[in-house]
Amino acid sequence: MAPRKPLSGLPAALAVAAASGALVLASGNAPPMDDTYIHLVFGRSLLTPAPLSFNPGQPSSGFTSPLWLIPSAIASTAGDSAPAVLMILSSLCACAALLLAGGSAWPALLTGPFLFHASSGMETALACLFVALIWRSLAVPPSRLRDGMLIAGALLARPELAVLAPLVLTRHRKNGTGGMALVLAPAAAVVSLWIAWNLHSAGRPLPSTFYAKQAASPPALEELTSLAWRLAASAPLAIPAAAAGVLLLARRGRPGFLAAPLLLAAALATQPNPWFQLRYYVPALFAAGLTASAWLDGMAQRIRRIARPVLLVSSLPALAWFAGLRLQASEDVEHIDILPARFVASAAGPCDVAAAADIGAIGWMTGLEILDLDGLVTPERLPGSGRAGWRWLSERADWLVAFPDQYAGLLEEAGGRAVFEAGFRSPASVICGSDSVAVWRIAD
Repeated sequence: MAPRKPLSGLPAALAVAAASGALVLASGNAPPMDDTYIHLVFGRSLLTPAPLSFNPGQPSSGFTSPLWLIPSAIASTAGDSAPAVLMILSSLCACAALLLAGGSAWPALLTGPFLFHASSGMETALACLFVALIWRSLAVPPSRLRDGMLIAGALLARPELAVLAPLVLTRHRKNGTGGMALVLAPAAAVVSLWIAWNLHSAGRPLPSTFYAKQAASPPALEELTSLAWRLAASAPLAIPAAAAGVLLLARRGRPGFLAAPLLLAAALATQPNPWFQLRYYVPALFAAGLTASAWLDGMAQRIRRIARPVLLVSSLPALAWFAGLRLQASEDVEHIDILPARFVASAAGPCDVAAAADIGAIGWMTGLEILDLDGLVTPERLPGSGRAGWRWLSERADWLVAFPDQYAGLLEEAGGRAVFEAGFRSPASVICGSDSVAVWRIAD
């Protein structure tokens, strides 16, 4: 892995900057995921006397990217424009990742899922930036301080990036176990603090999102088939080129050959499904693009000149497809999350409590205390084995915002105490859990 030429990734960065800017403008300040609002709520809390809380004054472990809370806090100061600001900040991270990556085969980095999530306002692009930083670090002499900070930063961007730590550590083997321990010291420190916070706020060592989003085991064959098809369609030539790159780098004894396989394995272990438009697979796809570029960098210049346009043309259908999905996702969030949140904000009293399935927009826009039905930021997951039911909920909440089909049992248990107030339907159900949502007032 030779060091990249300066600005070799500029064409890709400019293309993503232009596309992301257009997508943000076309989205009308609506992010493509409700989770973007969750980041904004946590970011806003950093500027209060009770940081790291979703509900005011209540500590929470419902975040999986502590580092992304910093730009989220900055964006939260922008008022109504906060979602757009956070989407722009994530786009800048995506562009920075492409600039750092570069390489002869930069089109291999331009996948549909990367474009979708570049402007999502989520931490996905930040994770790709750390993948690029770690990749570049493997091509220069090792540095105990730099490498230790990279591992720690990657962990705080996305915990799954921990699988890249061994690639960095192998370059410090000559310093023995003690030397490698010193490299890991920054990561060990931040992880210890994170675990301590999780235990303090929720009584469990891992973030509450980990327990709430546990995938079915074993995964359904239909979901695995859909996942494989979407991954192949996202990078039809980049993935085969990455496979060749893995073999090439392995023969040369370069630790980077494991980057894409390890990230793919981590994603499969935690989310073996295509949910959220392959959000959890974007870092693996990005690493695959880096690996493909390393393979092509070793070829003759005339071959590289042919490979670039071929790779780009092969990626265009997926880029167009996911750009369309990106716009549809914002429309989905607008109808399923934003409009109900505005309704509750206009109808609820200042001391009311709302129970919701999607908690981001309603938490951000209403400022009310939120009971989380899915357990992302609070432990009250409904329905579920061993979880509280309608009686518990009705004693604590004044409003219920949920998917009628998903929570049909809860509504049946409620009887006449759940008074229907408003319903909303999405014209494009591509990201939210259902194509319709309703608001009920909980009668005394």
